[in-house]
Amino acid sequence: MRFGKASDTAGYTAAMRAIANAAPKKYRYLDDPYAIYFMPFPWSLTRSFFKIKLLRPFIHYFGTKTPDILVGFPGMSSLACLRHRYIDDQILSAYQAGTRQFIILGAGYDTRALRLNIPGSQILEVDHIKTQSRKQKIQQKKSLRSFDAVQQDFISLDFSKPWQNTLLQHPLLKKDGHSKPMVIWEGVCCYLSEEEVLSTLKVVSKLLENGGHFIFDAFVAETINPVSENIILTKMRDFVAKKGEPFKWAMDIPELKACLAECGFDCVRTPAIDDIAEALSKQEGVRVNRDSVLKYLNLYCCER
Repeated sequence: MRFGKASDTAGYTAAMRAIANAAPKKYRYLDDPYAIYFMPFPWSLTRSFFKIKLLRPFIHYFGTKTPDILVGFPGMSSLACLRHRYIDDQILSAYQAGTRQFIILGAGYDTRALRLNIPGSQILEVDHIKTQSRKQKIQQKKSLRSFDAVQQDFISLDFSKPWQNTLLQHPLLKKDGHSKPMVIWEGVCCYLSEEEVLSTLKVVSKLLENGGHFIFDAFVAETINPVSENIILTKMRDFVAKKGEPFKWAMDIPELKACLAECGFDCVRTPAIDDIAEALSKQEGVRVNRDSVLKYLNLYCCER
């Protein structure tokens, strides 16, 4: 993100989730009725149309096509929204197993505190002050409150300055031997340098030194290869660069598993977004286009 303003990427992903929420039943795999409030301009001009039931199929159809046209290939909306749905499911699963604290690094306009039925839990959102300020103003203006008995808290950090100790020493992260939180790091690491990624992995390891869960996503190494002949990855890389948030880091599964092991993590699952699409199609009968871009982003589900 550009540090003088709220994250553009966070706004774009909110718009994609709002569009996914408008999908007809046979295409719908993500429920996020609050995402429309966080859409950036000019998407925000269409907000009233999302509330008209008869228009929703058209919004979904044209809304999913627009990002594809902008980047030059299909699948970007599916990539972001399937990832989000999978992490939703992992949060609910961890909650059922006893987890009560969820720490979202680079939370952007995450709405899980508003919509997930996880009473008695705390969702702690960590992000840059500019993005959080916009989010909190919108929540206050629209009277958006967290789901029943879910506590929503915020930690604002300036990621352009040393931030790790500020986070680790924050009073909202007081540790006890019985707490096994879950850390979510969604749609962030591709915009960081390798040094910043590895530093963050160490911070998460420290946060979870008493045990816990960690889930994040990472593109395959070819994504940032400047001489790659893969036209889809080239177009995706060029698009985010033009938006001022270029891809800086990516890594293949074996190498990244080794890095995680060095930080004390056991990587238990590494599904590609394409695998998630296939599973949802089989389990819920929803129609998900299996666009080739879905093969290049993996989820990493880890335990400490």
